Amino acid sequence: MITVKSYIRLLSLITFSIICLSCHNDLSSSSDFLIKVDSINVPKSVNSETPFDIEFFGTIGFDGCTEFKTFNQIYDNNDITIEAWGTYNNQTKCPTVIVSLDGQKLNLTIYSRGVYTILIREPDSFSIVRQITVN
Repeated sequence: MITVKSYIRLLSLITFSIICLSCHNDLSSSSDFLIKVDSINVPKSVNSETPFDIEFFGTIGFDGCTEFKTFNQIYDNNDITIEAWGTYNNQTKCPTVIVSLDGQKLNLTIYSRGVYTILIREPDSFSIVRQITVN
């Protein structure tokens, strides 16, 4: 027969085990996120088959553990959707600094003439939309 003390010890051991297993501190973990772009610089017209840059401005994060990761590009006929992605690298100490895109450049080349819509997709369903004419 289990005594009350044994029962309490068993419950305490189970509770402690559950708490320890649910808490993990993976210092090498990282997570990606969509960056809120404040503005872009893009030419109004370019020549086909000629590379050009789009410059991005905005805040990536407020500590040294955040950084720019990549641009994702989705082409759909004359619509070009661009996403700026950042990553958060969980470290033991993150210095307090403002990390920004600060004119981060994406180099594009459009091969066919026409009017194109460049859509910068952002968090919370916001977008920046610009048109560019390719001669």
